[in-house]
Amino acid sequence: MSHDDTAPVDELLAAAYSLDGPEASRSLYARWADTYDSSFIAASKYVYHDHVAGVFAENAQRTVAPTDRLVDIGCGTGVAGLALRHCGFVAIDGIDISPEMLQQASTKRHDGTAVYSNLIEADLTQPLAIATGTYAGAVSTGTFTHGHVGPAALAEVVRILRPGAIAAIGINAAHFSAFDFGPTLDELAGAGRISGLQLIDVPIYADAESGDPDQTGHVAVFTVT
Repeated sequence: MSHDDTAPVDELLAAAYSLDGPEASRSLYARWADTYDSSFIAASKYVYHDHVAGVFAENAQRTVAPTDRLVDIGCGTGVAGLALRHCGFVAIDGIDISPEMLQQASTKRHDGTAVYSNLIEADLTQPLAIATGTYAGAVSTGTFTHGHVGPAALAEVVRILRPGAIAAIGINAAHFSAFDFGPTLDELAGAGRISGLQLIDVPIYADAESGDPDQTGHVAVFTVT
């Protein structure tokens, strides 16, 4: 398959949705990173990142300061971080499995400054080399979806957030149902690790078909306790 600006969006997305394991993810995004923003973000009218950042900002406005340290889980080329910067947040770290995608994220600028304070290469299916309670907030778009990361990683995301932190984790609606994200979130709530859980539906694409679970994101919003 050719990963260039002319490759059909459906073909590229199908390749991402059929990934099987971390090495497959690294391989795909190593080839796709240079053209990801043009061949997917722009070509598909992808707006997921803007919606998730907006949901985070709305829910965090009373408890998270603009200078508090945030983390973008599965940051890719950095479009969600850029959206957070547009919302007024200025201290953002990014985590991704692909060094090539992180390289693209490192080029993102807002008002002449780098979008990300730190970029961390990490496999979200494994324990993260990040101290417990490091961050005041987290967002994620496009990571919890087919072929990528399942619900087991949510506990580790919660671990690196401090008490009182706000999270807005976008989860592909079809993936949410197929891989039992609901019970995992309920378990975290039942164990007293998170509170105030709500699911907010947002479109993944500007022209998303209403009711199509593969074009809808469930944004899991919660507070870490």
